[in-house]
Amino acid sequence: MRPVDPRLLREAPAARRFLLATAVLGLVAAACIVTQAVALGRIVAALFLHRQELSAVTADLVALVAATIVRAAIAWALESGGRITALAVAAQLRAKLLAHLLTARPGGVPEMPAGELAAAAVGGLDALDPYFARFLPQLVLSAVVPASIFAWVVWHDVTSAVLMAVTLPLIPIFGVLIGKVTEARTLQRFATLSHLSAYFLDVVRGLPTLRAFGRGKSQSATIAAVSDAYRVETMGTLRIAFLSALVLELAATMSTAVIAAEIGIRLVGGGIALAPALAILVLAPEYYGPLRNAAAEFHASADGLAAAARVFALLDLPPAVRTPEDPLPAPDPREAAIRLERVTLRYPGRAGPALLGISAVVEPGERVAVAGPSGAGKTSLLALLLRLLEPSAGRIVAGGVDLACVDPDAWRSGVAWLPQRPRLAPGTLRAALGGRADAELWRALELAAAASVVAALPDGLGTVLGERTPLSAGEIRRLALARALATGRPLLLLDEPTTHLDATSAALVTRAIAELPRDTTVVFATHDARLVEIADRVIDLGVHGVLEAVA
Repeated sequence: MRPVDPRLLREAPAARRFLLATAVLGLVAAACIVTQAVALGRIVAALFLHRQELSAVTADLVALVAATIVRAAIAWALESGGRITALAVAAQLRAKLLAHLLTARPGGVPEMPAGELAAAAVGGLDALDPYFARFLPQLVLSAVVPASIFAWVVWHDVTSAVLMAVTLPLIPIFGVLIGKVTEARTLQRFATLSHLSAYFLDVVRGLPTLRAFGRGKSQSATIAAVSDAYRVETMGTLRIAFLSALVLELAATMSTAVIAAEIGIRLVGGGIALAPALAILVLAPEYYGPLRNAAAEFHASADGLAAAARVFALLDLPPAVRTPEDPLPAPDPREAAIRLERVTLRYPGRAGPALLGISAVVEPGERVAVAGPSGAGKTSLLALLLRLLEPSAGRIVAGGVDLACVDPDAWRSGVAWLPQRPRLAPGTLRAALGGRADAELWRALELAAAASVVAALPDGLGTVLGERTPLSAGEIRRLALARALATGRPLLLLDEPTTHLDATSAALVTRAIAELPRDTTVVFATHDARLVEIADRVIDLGVHGVLEAVA
């Protein structure tokens, strides 16, 4: 794990600006440290050795106080700026990650659990705070301050400079050795946290089912075991951090003691003047301090760097659907028939194909049912039509145009989609339905047989969704169908629109689909025989092909 990830600087402009500002402030801080030491040595030598009046060292006192104030201000600016930069970098990386996943892989990342993705993008990036607030400033200071101090010491005392040059490498050597151990433990800790997040999210999602079958309490033991594994990894990382801090502190202290002993012997023998000797004694701890602090703070920054590396791995994922360099105009589903020509779809890491050699046609204005057993690929077929995925073989043609030659966003602008588990965003119902004019929303609600649901709410379209406005699964599905219809898009894809609904709600949704205007092409995946009955065409997916029939 690199102490400074070059990609972190490339992907986040705020990080580059902070690093540049830190370098400038580091030079000023180094000048202040040398000024403090020199002024203090001259003041002590003048007052106690030469018995001068206090007025003789006024300039040195002013320089000492000014350097102290400036140095304190720089320390405050570096930490405050680091925290602000950490927030900006985390926001920039999250925005890039979301933009990449929503545009390049809008169907999600099937090989990565949602809990792991959340752990990396949310809590993981929050750990960049100690990296920018403490570690990165110390890293810059460790490059600037020792060099500045060494240059001054070489000019005034070569012997002390030689000792400094010999002893300084001990700290980075110990830091590298400890860092290798820390990297492995940190990655393991982050993997355990990701596993815990993913498992906890799965349990929360399936809690109603677990409680229905009396398995809710049994999951507590598993969560406790995973949590305990995370505790063990965290304590192991902290143990290494505490031990490494002791080793680094000991190395710096022993090196300072060697320099102090050497200066003391020569000072007694008259081999060095008091003022430079005192200045070197004051500078010795400052010489080793930044490297020691940077090595100690590496533990605090390792979590953030591990999360950033995971985000970069997600940003490197290839797009699920390619955008052609010179795209053709998107066909209009109102006029263009959609043909699947021997389409095969394979998911990475899966042995068999999700779809194999599928050939079918969807005419404009038709109601087409996609039927078949669970796992036959109904949802995958809708994802292909929505251009969330690309066929592994074969092609999808609309109006004679291969959709692989069309900009995916341009095609999706003519498609509305109702997923299996639709959700309504928090806020007013009007905003959750797309924020269009009330007349358009009411017309869509009537088509979706959901107008009565909104009319029964206390504030109608202005009702704020939340715990105080509970909606049944059937009501949410009908409202989501109205949201899709309100877009006015000519192709409507519905994934199991009546699943998990009671008979009354399923009948209302079925009637709503049957009564949709004929200028809308509707393709729906379903197990519901009542929905199949209203279809103009049935695409029955089997293991080895497709059977077309007219209802």
